[in-house]
Amino acid sequence: MEIVLAHPSLNSAGGGELVCLSLVKALRQEGHKVVVVTVDRTDWNRLKRILDQRCPSQEHNLLPSLPETPSPLAHGLLLLGFYFAELLLLRLVKKDKLLISTCGEKVNSIADIVYVNGTPLRCAFTLPGVGVKRKCYSKLYNLLLKTVDRLGTSTIVANSKFSQEIIWKCIRREALVAHPPINLRRFVSTKKNGTRKNTVVSASRFLPEQNLEHIPKIAEMVPNANFLMIGPSGATSKRVLEKLHEMITELNIRDRTEVLTNVSFSEFLEALLTAKVFLRTLPHEPFGMSVVEAMAAGCVPIVPRDGGPWFDILEGKEGVYGFSYGSISEAAEKIRMLLENDELRTEVSARARRRAMDFDSSVFESKMLSVVKKVYSRKFE
Repeated sequence: MEIVLAHPSLNSAGGGELVCLSLVKALRQEGHKVVVVTVDRTDWNRLKRILDQRCPSQEHNLLPSLPETPSPLAHGLLLLGFYFAELLLLRLVKKDKLLISTCGEKVNSIADIVYVNGTPLRCAFTLPGVGVKRKCYSKLYNLLLKTVDRLGTSTIVANSKFSQEIIWKCIRREALVAHPPINLRRFVSTKKNGTRKNTVVSASRFLPEQNLEHIPKIAEMVPNANFLMIGPSGATSKRVLEKLHEMITELNIRDRTEVLTNVSFSEFLEALLTAKVFLRTLPHEPFGMSVVEAMAAGCVPIVPRDGGPWFDILEGKEGVYGFSYGSISEAAEKIRMLLENDELRTEVSARARRRAMDFDSSVFESKMLSVVKKVYSRKFE
């Protein structure tokens, strides 16, 4: 098959970008010709360092780079506008190719197959606790996309059951589920639990909606632990990083709380292999690839009591594969409990490792290749 795979930008170096590149790899291994199209040119040195990912055989870009913007919001809107243009252009000039979009959270139509990595922008108003401004933007965007939906029906694939339910509730569309691909072989540790330190690791892009400001507050309540915050950062991360450093200084925890940006994959892996606990702070998270990676590496995850990490990964089972929390004080309490009870931590860690194997990349590849085959047959044969 000849396939065009569209993604806004690979430079974010997050879970959505791993999904895109993993799908490209799987399709190429099946013998399909794949062209990747993004809005801006990819910094492959950055992706090799952070994600350990290499350049696909064919890549095209609309622009060398995005213009400078005064704020993260303006940057996001600009990228969204160009992504719309990218999809419409591909739909127009590549009619004889199968078009796949791996950013369905921004646009869930136009392409033949759409993979949704997160809560669709048009559906954010359905989530509890969403601010008035974001709710209004979401409803307006939903109205816009109702018009775009008329361009054709896409096969939607959601990254979790949690996302699947949101999509149905919001737009009454059935979605298949294929959990994101995770190369678990890279995270399986041969180290013994005795080599681990009282370290709590969190991995996330440094963006406002990640609730990363909760981590310094939790660290203050757990004086016997070191906290390590790791993740890719860019132009939209400046204010978040400034706020985190300010809080760390004010709470007097600089000696045991560290923020590391754009670290290499090997550094990230080493952190997971020596830590005891992995902490997530994003509410209503659609899935959480880093949670599974941490589990495979031997960390015990502590996640918000909602979203994909709780429902899809931990199966809503407290203390089996990990723990959940509803407040920062509860999160601190669970961390203290694990650090003080090594027998419990070791037992949960062992079960978490086994559970992580259910999300190996081979499962994702098999499901997506099956979807591609069916949609291609329906469209061309």
